[in-house]
Amino acid sequence: MRVVFPLSRPWPGGPVVLWGGALPAGSLKYLTFSRYLESVPAEARGLVELSGASTALALDALGRERGLPVVAVTDAMGTAYLRSHGFGGEVRTVRGFSEAWEVALGYEHQGWCWPRQLANGALVECVESWATLLRDRVRDAFPDVRSVVCGFGTGATVVGLHRAFAPLGYEVVALQPARGRTMSGWRRWAEQSLGETDLFYPYREQVTLETAGVKCADNLGALLAHARAERRPEEVLVISHDARPPFG
Repeated sequence: MRVVFPLSRPWPGGPVVLWGGALPAGSLKYLTFSRYLESVPAEARGLVELSGASTALALDALGRERGLPVVAVTDAMGTAYLRSHGFGGEVRTVRGFSEAWEVALGYEHQGWCWPRQLANGALVECVESWATLLRDRVRDAFPDVRSVVCGFGTGATVVGLHRAFAPLGYEVVALQPARGRTMSGWRRWAEQSLGETDLFYPYREQVTLETAGVKCADNLGALLAHARAERRPEEVLVISHDARPPFG
């Protein structure tokens, strides 16, 4: 896989940011699912996933490339987010997780591909494949970086980064929303876990989970605030799934 990673510092002496929004489909999820879909049977009738953010947008782009219809199953907030970000597939708006699961299961029974992103450990390996390339690029271009921070959603991105970076001495931190706060694409492990079937479950004691500040209004702001609070912000790599660089 040949990937050009958009990396830069938003201000002198600040953290390095991986701007996922500058990648195809405007998200790092594109890299993950393009790898995952290599193993999807050719007879799959379409793609369906429980998502109201980056994953749905990535699958929408990949579905167009492969000539497959895409269905996103999400709540009202996710529906609004997808429509405002140009999602071209079908959105099924539901009122809760159990209803979403039943809707997706129905499509799966009809021959659709459902990656089950919250429970599918294969997605970790897909992330690790591009995270290893990212690590090598960072070591070459930003040798002072010593830690990595990423939002905690399904957990696949964070765990894939952990598997790529941690063996070489980097600290990898997952940032989750403050209690009672909702942040697009992120979740709180304690309240929104699937238990032992959850993708993140085997790694829960290996990966550091921290909580974003209550005053952070958006994902990128929360990640940058975390980096600013570090003793040496210039040693932090911020992983932004869908933000675009503010310049050039």
